[in-house]
Amino acid sequence: MRDAIMRRNMRDVTYNSSVYHGLNLPLFLATGRESRDQEKMDFVKQMMIHAWTGYKEFAWGYDDLNPISQTPWNWYKNVTLLNTPVDALDTLFIMDLKEEYAEAKQLILETLDFANISQHVSVFETNIRILGGLLAAFDLEGDVALLNKSIELADRLLPAFDTPTGIPKSQINLATGKFAIYSSSSVILAELGTLQLEFQYLSDITGNSIYAQKALYVYEQMQTIKMRIPGLFPEYLDVDKLEYGENPFLITKVSVGGMADSYYEYLLKLWLSTGEEKYFNMYYTAAQSIAENMVVKSDLGHLYIPTGFVKQVGAAPRDPRPPYNSDATTAKAGDSSTAETPEVPKYYVAHDFTFEHLACFTGGMMATGALASREGNWTHHLYIASEITETCWKMYNNSATGIGSESCDGKTLSLYNSRYILRPEAVESLFYFWRYTHNQIYRDRAWSIAKNIEKYCRDETGYHGLENAGIIPTSSELNAIDRQESFFLAETLKYLYLIFTDDDTIPLEKYVFNTEAHPLSVRGHGRRKDPSKFTPLPPAYDVAVGQLRNITK
Repeated sequence: MRDAIMRRNMRDVTYNSSVYHGLNLPLFLATGRESRDQEKMDFVKQMMIHAWTGYKEFAWGYDDLNPISQTPWNWYKNVTLLNTPVDALDTLFIMDLKEEYAEAKQLILETLDFANISQHVSVFETNIRILGGLLAAFDLEGDVALLNKSIELADRLLPAFDTPTGIPKSQINLATGKFAIYSSSSVILAELGTLQLEFQYLSDITGNSIYAQKALYVYEQMQTIKMRIPGLFPEYLDVDKLEYGENPFLITKVSVGGMADSYYEYLLKLWLSTGEEKYFNMYYTAAQSIAENMVVKSDLGHLYIPTGFVKQVGAAPRDPRPPYNSDATTAKAGDSSTAETPEVPKYYVAHDFTFEHLACFTGGMMATGALASREGNWTHHLYIASEITETCWKMYNNSATGIGSESCDGKTLSLYNSRYILRPEAVESLFYFWRYTHNQIYRDRAWSIAKNIEKYCRDETGYHGLENAGIIPTSSELNAIDRQESFFLAETLKYLYLIFTDDDTIPLEKYVFNTEAHPLSVRGHGRRKDPSKFTPLPPAYDVAVGQLRNITK
């Protein structure tokens, strides 16, 4: 089966020396693409207007809005990256809110000065929210000023990659290019693996290969790490060495939740956006290991993907619960060439019970990987995707408010961490399944979620989170989390809106969404129509993969 995947030549693709022309995916659905529900589109648009108006009135020029107290809030003490305006920019454009889009863009172009960001900021968050938001708005509108702002930011993020392994540090001072003094050698998997989509896109549209070289080198380096289970990386890696970190708890923890999720997502989307098969191979290996080792079937019959811990066979009592895929062996040891060697350690995943809201994105991811490739165990992956999306809906439907929580007990779907902070992952997977099936049930469920958010999270100023999604509040102030997260405008409302639009509004054959739901065109479409600018894959690296560089600070 793996040989079949490795030799894949599945789509109408061509090579031009070392430049790849993309997948040129056929339509996922060729009929009914014009289907739209204007009434519900208008409802979600009004939600966006309310959220934006509250920000404009009480938090203009800051990162986020505290809607209950009607105060602004910044991520960093004395500086702002304008999270809400940048995150909201492409949503405003897609919803055709011209006036709001124009004022947001003006604020960004006139006041967002990266040279003045003299505090250490998260490379990951700055990339997915700010760089991703700027690039998506450029892709949709074409204003070169947005591209220039993107280039300026990317140039200031590049020094984060100046480590012995080329794996980036997690925080950087945008004004000076210096790492934080306290910056740990351990880096979160999602942080190091969620830069590649934006940086490679920027190389394609500028013709400057440096962005892709720096970001894609990380993936090459990661493939040299000796894996305990193929494709499943721990949540933390050592940024200064090509090996697992030292903390025995952290190096054994695996998940598709908050510390790891978007790494797997970006492997798939890098393949979708460039057509480079090796990224699909990386994704497929990981997806297959997730299917074999991490998916659990509860006694109630639903599937979920809990947090897990990689353990060596014989080193501790085995988790008594069987894996979902009963004919798959959960004890894996590297590749098949060494699997039968007695002295090679074998490993398995012992499951926790926690199912994170963040893990709900896997429904959309695995469905996309299955339907775009249609090879290997794609039908099984599609089944898992459908069942995970169903489980996430049950988590919402079982709640008193009809809204899901940060996490639940995967076995019973009862609330565990009961908070809701306006997260998008459940509606994200509903969006993908609507686009792939046109089964009305997905629109109906999205509509139910939209109405419940409106009922329980709307306040006079904007939208707030809930301290306990399992309790019906008697007023806005009670049970409220006083924060309107920027990803609510970037992701939750965008996915809700797109569920009700026609399929050619941000068509999935021509765009990929970054992990903050910012749409970027794929090669052969949009701003990436010109193949003469495409950065060769793989690029030439300054140090061979698997080696360390001498870095002098």
